[in-house]
Amino acid sequence: MNIVLFYHSILSDWNHGNAHFLRGVVRELQERGHRVQVYEPQNGWSLQNLIEGYGQEKLEELQEYYPGISTNFYTLDSLDLDEVLQEADLVLVHEWSEHELVRRVGEHRVKSNYKLLFHDTHHRAVTERESMARTTLPTTTACWPLVR
Repeated sequence: MNIVLFYHSILSDWNHGNAHFLRGVVRELQERGHRVQVYEPQNGWSLQNLIEGYGQEKLEELQEYYPGISTNFYTLDSLDLDEVLQEADLVLVHEWSEHELVRRVGEHRVKSNYKLLFHDTHHRAVTERESMARTTLPTTTACWPLVR
């Protein structure tokens, strides 16, 4: 399968414990023979804080522990979902993704055939209802599980 993942960061675990779990998801999918592409925002807060606090060498060290882990940086202004999701079979959007990105991917899914999953690692849909209420998906989007 061609799998596209939108994460806050896979490179940085600075105040972002999900990164370890998300790296494991990527590695497991790759080991099972899937083509996996990760996208994360350019200049995301976790990555910026990691580099500012510990230097660029921490990203090189990451490859020692997670060889082959890589990402594609995007900005919301330049992200072409038609291009990025052209061959996708499965798209996973993580809970820490920007609300605007979630909305855009949801709207894109309406005119596409891939499966779309919203990944809520920390059950924020239950514990942070107000914040998650801003994470909207079109009602015609075949996306699960988005718990409200």
